[in-house]
Order: sequence, then C-alpha cells, then structure tokens
Amino acid sequence: MSSCSKRSRLPSCRPQPHSIREAILSTIYYPSQPARRRPRRFLHSLSCALLLLGSANLLAKTAPPKPVAAEESSAFASRQAALSALPPLMLWVGERPDDVRTWIDGSARQGKGAADSPAPSIQDQRMGVAVLDTTVLLRDGSASVRRRQQSLKLPPAWYAQNRLQQKAPVVTIVHIEMARGAHKPTLNERQKRTIVNAVVAAATRSPSQVVQLDFEVMHSQKPFLADVVKRSRDALPANVALSITALASWCVGDAWLADLPVDEVVPTAFHMDGEAKRMRDVLDHDGRFPRPECQPSLGLSLDEQPWPSKLRSQRLYLFNRNVWSGTPMASWSVRLGAIFP
Repeated sequence: MSSCSKRSRLPSCRPQPHSIREAILSTIYYPSQPARRRPRRFLHSLSCALLLLGSANLLAKTAPPKPVAAEESSAFASRQAALSALPPLMLWVGERPDDVRTWIDGSARQGKGAADSPAPSIQDQRMGVAVLDTTVLLRDGSASVRRRQQSLKLPPAWYAQNRLQQKAPVVTIVHIEMARGAHKPTLNERQKRTIVNAVVAAATRSPSQVVQLDFEVMHSQKPFLADVVKRSRDALPANVALSITALASWCVGDAWLADLPVDEVVPTAFHMDGEAKRMRDVLDHDGRFPRPECQPSLGLSLDEQPWPSKLRSQRLYLFNRNVWSGTPMASWSVRLGAIFP
C-alpha cells in the first residue's frame, strides 16, 4: 500500500496535506476550503448579536446538560465490535482520485437480490473501503508526514449532515515508506514517535474505529516495527481497532506476529516476488496461511489471477492496480459472489 515506492501495494499520485474526515457537500473526501472573509459590517452585527445573547444567558437559570450527540453515543463500545462490523470485502484505495460508489452500491443490491432496490444503508453493506490517509517517509534520521489530497467519492447513504456517519465502513491507512541506498533511515526514536502520532491522528478520522498500519520491513527491522505497534496500541483509545498488513512470508512458520498487540493481520498474498509459488501453494492447499493470527483476513490483487481455488478467510481486502471507477464490477461479481455469497 505504498504511495510512491516500487514495492507499493497502493497506487500513488502526489500526496498533499488534508483531512480525510472533512468532506465537501455529500459524497467527496477532500480538504475543506478556507472560509471567505466576511465584510466588517457583517462581523460588527454578528458581534452585537452574540453580546446580547450572552447577556440574556447570564440572567437565565442554569440549563440542563446537553444530551450526548448521536454520533458520539453510537460509537462502538469496543475495538472487537468495531472490527467485526467491517464488511467481508474491503477495497484498498490509493492516493489518486477515485469513485467506489458503483462497487459499493452494486454489492449491497446483489446481497438483497434486487437490482432495483433502494440505496443501501450502512448496515446493509457487504463492501467497505480502506483508504490511504497518511504516508510517513523515513529518510536518514528524519520523518516527514504527507496527508491525503485526492478526492474519493463514496455512497451518499454513508453521509449525514455533510460528513461521514459514525460506523461507516471506512478504514484509514497509515503507510510507512522508507528511503533506500545512501538515505536509508536510521530508525531512531524521533521516527518512531512520528509514526505513532500519525497512527493516532488517522484513527480520529476513521468512522469505522479501525486504523490500519502498512509497514513493510526487513528481518533486521522487525524489532522497530514491533515497538511501533506496541506504542500505537498504547496510544490508541481502547475502542479503536489496530490492523496491520503483513508479508505473506510472515504468516508461514514465523511466530513473531503472535506477540504483537494487534486486532487484525492482513497478509498481502500478491506481489510476492520470489516467494510467490511457495505462498500460492500454501493457500491452494488449505485456503489460508498456517499462522492463526493471519487466518481471519487476507489481501489479494485483481491483477494476479487465478486466485486460490478455496479461500477460508472471513474478510478479503482487494488491491486494484487501476482506479475502481474504471473497473467494471460486473466482470468480477461472479468470482466475488462465489467467495462471499
């Protein structure tokens, strides 16, 4: 899910800073626009009105406490509940303009068995999105944070009052990109803190209360990743689930993932280079990887076919080299329906 590197899982453009949670109107993720300056006459009138209102409140009796907002009261009570509420099929969305409405609406209507059924509610979703929210670039001893800039169109039913509803099946992703060669990162304390802060910030923009860390490391760098995961878990609210992507090789015979305090491990069973045949043989044999922590979820790519003949994971993440808006769902509905009827 890298935004720039060759080993990237998520395709990229040029990321720019913005808040993915703030939406313009109803169906587009995009940075909020700066407010236009108001005329002085308007500001003067507004100030007078506020002063009068404040004076009246001083004379009034103490008002009862306001009820908790609907969005706050409807939050998942636990991270286990948040994770289990995600749909069985998740679309990975990279840093580029895209529109997933056709895929989302089509999957829900197929689930209802009626092509002309009304727009699906959040509870009806059989498909969600995991969107690249933040990229942290580690270079030498520094760490720079880039936030998403590209728009993403989502179903109108996922919005209320011009913002995403709480519990909408949208997972925010933090991707860690490491420079190579002469600028190989030192993996110092500052870089570690920057990653943890980025994960916590991305979690606040996740209506699903699930945040995903995408950090591909070499064997010698595993202790650094493990400490980042542990610190992230400690810093996140108790009701926010932490998901991580994992190399397929980490899920075959290597038990180090079992010690990480994560709620979901997503093995990326594609772009596996020299291990592709061995990993595919493992999946073809049992439909999942042998490590228990790697079994509930799985990541596959549309451009690597055929998929394993039998899949036993409860949740599938799909990578698409092309934009979802340019990929007809009809050509994939039969294959996806066979996996998740």
